[in-house]
Amino acid sequence: MNETLNIEIAGRKIGQSEPTFVIAEIGVNHNGDIDLAHKLIDGAIESGADAVKFQTIDADASYVPGTPSHDIFSKISFGLEEYEAISNHCKEKGIIFFTTPGDWPSLEICRRISVPAVKISSGLMTNTPIVLEAATLGVPLVISTGGAYLWEIGKLVNQLEDIKFKDFTLLHCVSIYPADDDTLNLKAILDMQESFPYPIGYSDHSLGITAVLSAVTLGAKVVEKHFTLSKELPGGDNFLSSEPDEFKELVEQIRACENMLIGGSKKPHKKEIEFRERFRRRLVANRNIEKDEILTSELVGLMRPLQPYGLSPDFYQEIIGKKASKKISKYDPITLDSINFSDL
Repeated sequence: MNETLNIEIAGRKIGQSEPTFVIAEIGVNHNGDIDLAHKLIDGAIESGADAVKFQTIDADASYVPGTPSHDIFSKISFGLEEYEAISNHCKEKGIIFFTTPGDWPSLEICRRISVPAVKISSGLMTNTPIVLEAATLGVPLVISTGGAYLWEIGKLVNQLEDIKFKDFTLLHCVSIYPADDDTLNLKAILDMQESFPYPIGYSDHSLGITAVLSAVTLGAKVVEKHFTLSKELPGGDNFLSSEPDEFKELVEQIRACENMLIGGSKKPHKKEIEFRERFRRRLVANRNIEKDEILTSELVGLMRPLQPYGLSPDFYQEIIGKKASKKISKYDPITLDSINFSDL
């Protein structure tokens, strides 16, 4: 794995040794209702999210009239006034807010409200003019890579590095809604870690929380999961989103996974030392052994002794055939000073 660069979003460090950055993807689950948008933010805060992410679209700038997307976003998109209110709400409540700008007017909204990061969606990853302009805002980019080959990601990385921009994270993603387990290809996270020296994350479109937890165990440092107050709400991605209870469980399980991943070198935990001494087997006398009696396999047992001392089983073959240098009582540990190594 490459040694990764760290980035920072609104004072929150993101990198290999940092806690997982958890994004509640609200997107357009607000359905154009600003009151619902505020409730979604509050729900995400109560569920433990580090950030909320919206989707900002100017339908006329993003889609050709007559397309389904133009029809939908013409009805539900927020403008500058709504995003100013959303930004202020998030600042007051202490949660990070940013958004995905789908076009030039939307990117200008990001500039006007001074977002602390910009999300580049999978569909925008190859929209180089927007991506490179977003990089001029001077804030980190969170880039999803759904539907992309590794070489396409590498191409974008090179384009950003060419303008001396390295403040970004790359998210593995599968652009299927919802994505079945056998489509998720989570090991691609490892491929991306080997290929790029940037924080690698995961944007999830599957049902449930298992995929996100698996991604965390593979080293994802940013995770994004769609969030809703109810899967029964119409429109958007409500049907595949996590409701508050599920999202809260997700965050709790992520933090548990992080504790489980502490370490890396195979060595005993300090709390295991007592186990090593108490529960490992030692060489003990199977019966009373007299001084000068030759030790045989029938006399030498491999047991857990009453007290945690005595020779390790590693000495078993070495002491067989040797004489006892003193009397050893039944079940007593066999020690070096009870063996005569010089006289057969």
